[in-house]
Amino acid sequence: MLNWFKKPLKDSIILYWELIKVMIPIMILVRFGIQFGLIETISQIFTPFMDMVGLPSLAGIVWTTTMLVNIYAGMAALVALSGEAPMTVAQITVLGSMMLLAHGLPIEQRIVQKSGPGLIATTLLRIVGALVYGALLNTFYQYFDLLQMPATIAWLPDANTDTSWLQWSKDSLVSLFSIFWVILLLVLILKAFEDLKVTDWISKILSPVLNLMGISQKAVPITMIGVMLGLSYGGALILREAKEGTLSPKDIFLSLSFMCLCHSLIEDTLLIMALGGHLSGILVGRFIFTFGVIFLLGRLVEQIPQKIFYGFLFKKAE
Repeated sequence: MLNWFKKPLKDSIILYWELIKVMIPIMILVRFGIQFGLIETISQIFTPFMDMVGLPSLAGIVWTTTMLVNIYAGMAALVALSGEAPMTVAQITVLGSMMLLAHGLPIEQRIVQKSGPGLIATTLLRIVGALVYGALLNTFYQYFDLLQMPATIAWLPDANTDTSWLQWSKDSLVSLFSIFWVILLLVLILKAFEDLKVTDWISKILSPVLNLMGISQKAVPITMIGVMLGLSYGGALILREAKEGTLSPKDIFLSLSFMCLCHSLIEDTLLIMALGGHLSGILVGRFIFTFGVIFLLGRLVEQIPQKIFYGFLFKKAE
């Protein structure tokens, strides 16, 4: 039992240290922004976009941070702003879903580009897709009056009326300490899933669905690696196959487009759940939305002239 626990603990400590180096500067910057009124000014830029998806304007800062850095940086921004912009469970789910669809764009989109798909086309797919899905999800929750209770992140300290730097420092240390245990729990769950072959089981179920979207059987195994483990893993394998010429440009484009919208299915989903997101939006709805988008994209790729496909949607792998 101790041997089984040792590796997840070591991995959690390494991951936590890497996250701390990103999260602390972001939390400090956000605190300065709140202190001097910059956050309120900046948030006005995001108001039209956040209105589209039923979120407070401050949520735009969280999403932008997520897009430019990664989900963990977005989480740091959300933690720092949690007292300034209280949200419902539905709103947290909408924001979390948008974070899942569009995050870490500078790094992840470069990986996609190196395999062939157009940088602008796939980046727009993620950003516009996140906004469209956020709007649809918000409309659904509002229409059926679902998840409208106030959201609480159980592992965060309670909001304090004391706004001094000393109290903020104490609350931030408690939050950062709590985050380590959240990460450890997630790593342990992933380890258990791996040992119980849950990932393999999910892959077998999803394989026929990928075929329906126009992704050939040859590309399914690699696509599933990206879906389950992350875009970096799947993208690296796709890049190898692209250079060897074993996959068609259409397969590469559809496979990576699918991964852009739906990757790291277990780990990232668990992380957003830890922030208060509901499975109906961050997993079930996200997968249905991705299926619909890629199904339509597959039909479009079949119909458009090759000149357009190779001019805008796909370039030769680097």
